[in-house]
Amino acid sequence: MSVVEHQSPIPSEDELLQAVGAATPHFALQIRDRVAQYAASLPPDHPRQPELAAHIENLERLAIMGEHGDEHPPDLPERPSLTPREALQAPG
Repeated sequence: MSVVEHQSPIPSEDELLQAVGAATPHFALQIRDRVAQYAASLPPDHPRQPELAAHIENLERLAIMGEHGDEHPPDLPERPSLTPREALQAPG
């Protein structure tokens, strides 16, 4: 008995965007590997190669740099810093 390797079809652009768009830093490399498998199964001159390469690059950046979201200043009032002595005596 031999094992047959399962080849997934290349997802449509919308299907790929759903997978890539839902990526978090924690799972970005796993999704990147899947996208790289799709790219490797296509000829090098296939019209979707640039799109797949861009997704791979973005997923690698997400995995390394993380998510920052929108940069907004905190909406909490500033508080003075504690001295080392106060920090040691602070509850909690």
